[in-house]
This record gives sequence, structure tokens and C-alpha cells, in this order.
Amino acid sequence: MKRYDFGLNWSGTVKENFVDFLKTACAEKKLSFLWISEDNIRKVLQDCEKGKIIIKVLLDTEATYNKKGDLYARVCYAVKDRGGAVINDPDRTKAAIDKSILHYELVDAGILTPYTVIVRNWQPSAYRLSEEEKQKLGTPFVIKPALGYGQLGVIRDARGSIAEIARARNFDKGDNFLLQEKINPIRLGDKRAWFRVFNLFNTIIPCWWDDTLNHYEHVLYEEFNSFGLYPLIKIISKIASLTRMAWFSTEIAIDTRNNQRRFLAIDYVNDQCSMDTLSETPSGVPDLIVKHTAGYMVNAAYRYIHKKKFDKKYVIWLKDARVEIRGLGSAPELLKANITKRNNKEKFPAKILRIFQEIT
Repeated sequence: MKRYDFGLNWSGTVKENFVDFLKTACAEKKLSFLWISEDNIRKVLQDCEKGKIIIKVLLDTEATYNKKGDLYARVCYAVKDRGGAVINDPDRTKAAIDKSILHYELVDAGILTPYTVIVRNWQPSAYRLSEEEKQKLGTPFVIKPALGYGQLGVIRDARGSIAEIARARNFDKGDNFLLQEKINPIRLGDKRAWFRVFNLFNTIIPCWWDDTLNHYEHVLYEEFNSFGLYPLIKIISKIASLTRMAWFSTEIAIDTRNNQRRFLAIDYVNDQCSMDTLSETPSGVPDLIVKHTAGYMVNAAYRYIHKKKFDKKYVIWLKDARVEIRGLGSAPELLKANITKRNNKEKFPAKILRIFQEIT
């Protein structure tokens, strides 16, 4: 029997920066590494299911759970069924990625979202919006599949015609669809108030995300403080508490309604965060964040394998500062397969314990 400490579901065969960062971190921790790609997945899956290979921790960036027979999804379950840990756990992921389910969970938890109409897959193709729904959605609005990813199947400027809705639903006739109010963010300084916030176990990493240019920028401490961005942290920590997901991102935008700022969760859970680096592509994540993420993943695997305790205090990681906070509760040990769901009625705002400058 062959044992691997750290496995990676990554379909490509070119060693991109994220893969290189993971391999380097594993070497430093003396963890054996298995890269599962298109070249070897059938053999790896066969050996995992027969017990010839044991993977202690698997990082998944490929599984498509709503696609019958998806090989990467089967690898995730093979690892879990043999007692290994998967980032993210496949059963939690299946529940969290369905926007038509999670939407109501977020609303019940007090998280603001754009006004949304959910169209079920069994509703007629000639689905019509009511006059009240049209008024609340406004024009234009957005149509997106509940299980969509990578902006596939999304219509950004829908006007509400039957043809538009039918065209969107033809992308995946078995899926539910969300018809969603289009948000026009305010400007904060010279930037659109649109963010992609990463949840990395107990670490929250807020980034500016220009959704028109597909460009990331790590938030500075002065920006976080002067623009009052703490609600970003409340939103993503609540989503983490609801879904029990270890690693994901969410898009959050700020607009105004009745002269009041609104922080809205736009794209709820992106479970397989794109880790292309900025040095590889203009739409990539800043290299330091990608390197930090890889190192954190490997360190989490090391601590899990060696049965060491996890640090459960939440930290906000900004470009030039790290802020340790309380008031969000304790970050759960998300690598464990069975955890009692935490009470979500936690008190806000958090109190800052300490701030220390970080050289980057």
C-alpha cells in the first residue's frame, strides 16, 4: 500500500505557480505529494477505491459534483471513505455550491443579497415574471444557474423576456436558475466597491475585485479602516459558519438604498478558488496571497496528520497588516469530517485584540 500525505486534484499538467508553491511547501514539511491530473486520474482512482493508495489530505480544485461519474469527485469520496480529509469536504461542498439552496440560508441568517427570484427546473419553459417581480428586479437584471461556475450560463443584462429566460435555462435544463437584481456599486476613492473575499480556514483575506476588468488588489489597512469595510468580515464568517467550508471565496458589493450603504453577498460560495497568480495573468490573484494560501494548506495538512491543534482565532490578513479579532466566535477545525454545527447567533462587532505590521 502506498501512502501520500498531501494530494492535489489539479487537471492541468503544466506546473503553474500554485502547484509549485504547494510542492515546495510539502518538501519543506517533509510531506509526500501526489499530483492528480488528466494523465493519471483513472489509475489513481482505481488504486484509491481498491485501497492500494491512501491519501491523508486531499486538496480539490476540480470536482464537479453535479456531473454524473465525474472522476475528480469520485477521488474526493474515495479519499474521504478511506478516512482521509478533503479540502473542501465533498458533502459540505455539494450543499454549499447550490445557490438556489444557500440563498435562503443566507437570507435567514440576516445576510443581505440582491433581490432574487428562483426559477425551478420543473417550471415551464414559458416562465413569466409577475409585474411585482419585474419591478423589484429592475432592468437590466442578471440570470445565473444555481450550480454554475466561471460565469458560464450567466446573462448579465437580461430584460425579462421569455426568450432570455429560456435561453439561460437551456444552458443546463436540470438546474435551477436565479434571476437577480443587478447591483451598481458605489465608488470608494478611485475604486468600485466590489470585493472578492477569501476564507482560508481561520484567515479572511479581503481583495478589491473589479468585476468589469477582472482585476484583484489586496486591501490595505488604511482602506479597510477608513472605508468601514468590517461588514465584509461579518458576511464571510457567517457564510463559513453556515456552510462549514474550509476554503472558499465570495463576492460582496456595496451600494446605497434609501441613502444607506448596503453590503450584499453577490456570488455566495466559490468553492474552488482560482489560484492563477498576477504574474501569470492580468486577472490573477496577487502572488503573495497565492503563496500564502499554498503554505497555509500544507501547514494545515501537517498539523492534521500530526494531530496538532489548530489556531481557531480569526485573523484578517490585509496587504500591510494582520488583525486578530474576537467576536466572530472560534474558527472550527474544518478538516474534521464530523463537527457539531455552531450556533450562528453570535455578537458583532468584533473587538480588535492587536494589530501588528507585517512586512510583505
